[in-house]
Amino acid sequence: MPLTQKPISFKVNAALFDVDGTIIISQGAIAAFWRDFGKDKPYFDAEHVIQISHGWRTYDAIAKFAPDFANEDYVTKLEGEIPDKYGEFSVEVPGAVKLCNELNKLPKEKWAVATSGTRDMAQKWFKVLNIKRPSNFITANDVKNGKPHPEPYLKGRNGLGFPINEQDPSKSKACVFEDAPAGIVAGKAAGCKIVGIATTFDKDFLIEKGCDIIVKNHESIKVGGYDPVTDEVEFIFEDYLYAKDDLLKW
Repeated sequence: MPLTQKPISFKVNAALFDVDGTIIISQGAIAAFWRDFGKDKPYFDAEHVIQISHGWRTYDAIAKFAPDFANEDYVTKLEGEIPDKYGEFSVEVPGAVKLCNELNKLPKEKWAVATSGTRDMAQKWFKVLNIKRPSNFITANDVKNGKPHPEPYLKGRNGLGFPINEQDPSKSKACVFEDAPAGIVAGKAAGCKIVGIATTFDKDFLIEKGCDIIVKNHESIKVGGYDPVTDEVEFIFEDYLYAKDDLLKW
């Protein structure tokens, strides 16, 4: 049976965040980009790409559906223009700015970003929201394998000093804030608990994909504090849509 008591909290050594759909709702901007990209390519089905590629690296989507344009420098340039050209279609995930600012106030950096977006685009989204970026900021430019491969989240937790500890997982606890299937798979493979953000997909879909706790957005989450003895940050969920009964077991 899922947990039903509220509020609930847990402590982790490392917190890892996706960006698109998790910190900023950029799907409208991304959709506008794909439609423009496909205007002069009759073979390119923009609506199909929009439906299936959320959470992918743009390079991977172009390599699959428009391989003649799969040049990393070209794709980086295209992505970097998205916030400038289509930013009007994007909004903050409610509560994201407040939560990120709370994490930035901790005496030690306990969070990282691991996004499928390119560095230029992801940095611009943070500027749009006026959020100070964490120093561990993993983008599509920093990995060989994008989500659903675990490399982005493994790099994130390694950068925070908490790689997977197979002998004693309780000594290296990490959680991932995600909204997309590819990221959920990547986070689970990186040994993390998954906080599902129901901005892109509904609760039932996120349960099916294996999220450990699901929230509507970040408004019900707050940072409880930092424990220097265990090197953990506490997240308090004052409300949530679903939580696994073993959420608090590591």
